[in-house]
Amino acid sequence: MTPTSGEEGPSYHDLAGWYDVIYDARGKDYDTEADTLLAVASEYGAPLRSLLDVACGTGRHLAAFDRHIDEVVGLDQSPEMLAVAAGRVGPDVALVEGDQRDFDLGRRFDVVTCLFSSIGYVDDANELDVAIASIARHVAPGGVLLIEPFLTPDLVEAGGRRDVLTAETAEGVIARVGSSRPDGDALVVDFAWAVATPAGVSTTEERHRLALFTRERYLLAVERAGLEASWREEVPGLIASRGLLIGRRKP
Repeated sequence: MTPTSGEEGPSYHDLAGWYDVIYDARGKDYDTEADTLLAVASEYGAPLRSLLDVACGTGRHLAAFDRHIDEVVGLDQSPEMLAVAAGRVGPDVALVEGDQRDFDLGRRFDVVTCLFSSIGYVDDANELDVAIASIARHVAPGGVLLIEPFLTPDLVEAGGRRDVLTAETAEGVIARVGSSRPDGDALVVDFAWAVATPAGVSTTEERHRLALFTRERYLLAVERAGLEASWREEVPGLIASRGLLIGRRKP
């Protein structure tokens, strides 16, 4: 994920250690999601020997995949997120710093995932094509690409949304207040974070801009990347009801 941090206070990446706490509070079940995604990959005939998770973040999905797949690799452009992931996964899981829009690991995988709407962090449709092509070239013959898309335009509320999440651990408490608003072909999401620990209280604000694409445009990007494209509207087991974009490379 590639947010822009405010000038004052800790950056979003300084909060990497608290990232999972917030999503645990939302009820995100990484183990169930990993099982669901691997079941979908199997339905499309993909072997389950190797897996690349693009924009892997703090490695929660990686750790779940590693229990089922012999070879698992994670890629993220945030060294802070990768540092958290390294403390979570075993030494057999390779972690690579890289940008989803422009990376080349020089090899292919049976399953390639890009989850949690990370694909939304592109500027426009041209960059969507570039990013999906970059990711798709790592799919082996007979393999499957699974992308959890961001919201499609028809799912965006005209007035945006507001919410607040709080969570508590032995180290302290965290609160995140969010507000979103449509802005042309994107959704702008503002967050304000507050973290309280025995050392005191830290706050920061950040803004995310995530591009909005139709299902048809997502499918077109996968087809342009040389894969057979399909879309699943409902995928029980994934917390975000945004569908699933699927690409399959012919054997």
